[in-house]
Amino acid sequence: MDKMNLKARLSKFGLLIFIVFAFGASSPVMAGLEYHRLDNHIDSWISLVIVLTAVLMAVFLNHSAPNIRVFGTILAALGCFAVVGWFLFFVLQSGVMESPRENYVNTPFDPIKPQLLWVQALISFGVGLFLLRVAGWQNKQTDQLALPIENTKAGFGRVSRYLHWITAIMFILLIPMGIFTTMIPLDAPYRQGYYVAHKTIGFSVLILLVARILWHLKSSVPKLDTHLTSSEYWLAKVTHYGLYFLMIMVPVSGYMMSTFGGHLSHFFIWDTPMLMDKNLEAVKPWGIAHKVILPFICYILIGAHVLGALKHHFIDKHHDSIHRMVS
Repeated sequence: MDKMNLKARLSKFGLLIFIVFAFGASSPVMAGLEYHRLDNHIDSWISLVIVLTAVLMAVFLNHSAPNIRVFGTILAALGCFAVVGWFLFFVLQSGVMESPRENYVNTPFDPIKPQLLWVQALISFGVGLFLLRVAGWQNKQTDQLALPIENTKAGFGRVSRYLHWITAIMFILLIPMGIFTTMIPLDAPYRQGYYVAHKTIGFSVLILLVARILWHLKSSVPKLDTHLTSSEYWLAKVTHYGLYFLMIMVPVSGYMMSTFGGHLSHFFIWDTPMLMDKNLEAVKPWGIAHKVILPFICYILIGAHVLGALKHHFIDKHHDSIHRMVS
């Protein structure tokens, strides 16, 4: 399939997503399903704040002025500490850690969800400290960053960097949010609000991924670092394509699981239409994919991606490798 045909198909897919959102229900009842949002669409406003924060981080991290890039790194560190604060002062106080609710689709991860949240909170704290250290290194730089709009043979341009970091920030945030939403008691007043935010960010990741692929068809992706060994080259390829696969399948599987379960999906103030009838038997395979298989692959690939980048930068001393996407 040539680039033009792929671009046309992706454009149609993007148009389909827009139509789904544009013509989704915005009333409290749809297809006989009743639900409640938070008052005054606070859940949608919170979702918008999260998305805009990710946008600001991406813009500041790739700003031409060195002091703005330092601020972007500090903002990213504060985002990590905000996740830790959310865990310590909300999740731990909510009582779900001691008595998480049972789900229709039981998974091997269910008994260890509290431990997974603890681990992710500790990782967020560690990453936040590391980013503060990075900000200290960046503060010694005085060079202006001259980034072209489009990609070059040496590195990614401004648009690719923005799309990469906005998508990455929101996709990583989905992981602890997803675990927590499955633990919230059915009678918790904030439960639906969390689902609105979680699903909104999931759909945002999917839309951004389509935009990212379309942009890369227009502005070719730079070749991988020439210093990579043959095994590192293929590992990098598998990791990159695997992450693209995850960013498609995680929101899609979540939508299918919710829809077959008879639940609406959300994109800010809009609710996506129910394209399938309720079918609890169909929930199981999609639930296993969304809650077990895809998260397991996600942990492996994100870990490999981050560790690979750190190895090339700190051990192999191939500094140009990491500077292709961040400065």
